[in-house]
Amino acid sequence: MGKGYAFGFMIVVLVVLLGLYVAFTGFMSTREALRAQATPVPTSQLGQATRVATQGTPTPTATQMMLPSYIPLITDTVTATPTLPPTPEPSATPQPARPSSTPRPAKPPVSMPTATPASAWTYRVVPGSMRPDPSRSGGSYIFGTVRDANGNLLEGIRVQASNQWETQSAVTKGGAEMGWYDIGIYLDKGTYTVTLVDAAGSQISSQAVVNFDRSVAGWYQVDWQRIN
Repeated sequence: MGKGYAFGFMIVVLVVLLGLYVAFTGFMSTREALRAQATPVPTSQLGQATRVATQGTPTPTATQMMLPSYIPLITDTVTATPTLPPTPEPSATPQPARPSSTPRPAKPPVSMPTATPASAWTYRVVPGSMRPDPSRSGGSYIFGTVRDANGNLLEGIRVQASNQWETQSAVTKGGAEMGWYDIGIYLDKGTYTVTLVDAAGSQISSQAVVNFDRSVAGWYQVDWQRIN
C-alpha cells in the first residue's frame, strides 16, 4: 500500500511540473512578441521591415501536450473492525448472612437468705441469761449452761463463738460441772457470735451476739435450752 501511494504521488508531481512548463513557455513566447512590437524600426530598415512585415509575423503555435489519462488514486481499504461483545461485569459475591446474636441465658434469680424462724432451731437462748459477770475473775471467757426442754443439764453439746478473725469452741462438761461450758477469749474487746452446732458443724440454735469488753468484765454468760 505504501508503494502505491508513492507511485500516485510521483504521477501527480509530474503532471504539475508539466503544466508549469507549458505555462512558462507560453509566457516567454508572449513576452518576446510584445518586446518585438515595442522596439522602433530605423527608417533605413523600414523597407526591409516592410518586407518582413509583408511576409507576416510568424504566429506562435501552441505545443500540444499529451496529458496523461486519469489515473485513479489508490484509496485506503477500510477494514471493518469486528465489534467486541461487552465484557460482562462480575456480579457481586453475596455476603454470608451475619449470625444472629445468641440470646444470653437469663441469670437465675439470686435467692436471698431468709431468717430461720426460731421454731426451726433445736435450741434457743434462755431469755435474760446474756450478761457480763464481773464477780468472776481470772481470764476472759464466754460461758454458760445447756439444758434440755425439762431443764436438765446436758453433756457433750458443742458451743461455738466466732468473730471476723477467729472461731473458738467448747463442749459442755460432765460430772460435777455437768452442762457447763467456757470458751477462752483472746481479745480485750470485740463482737462475738455464739451458736450451738452438731457433730458436723451445722448450726442447731439461734444466735447470740456478745459485745465483749474486758474493761467491763472478763466473763460473759449465755445459757441455752432445748426447745422440743
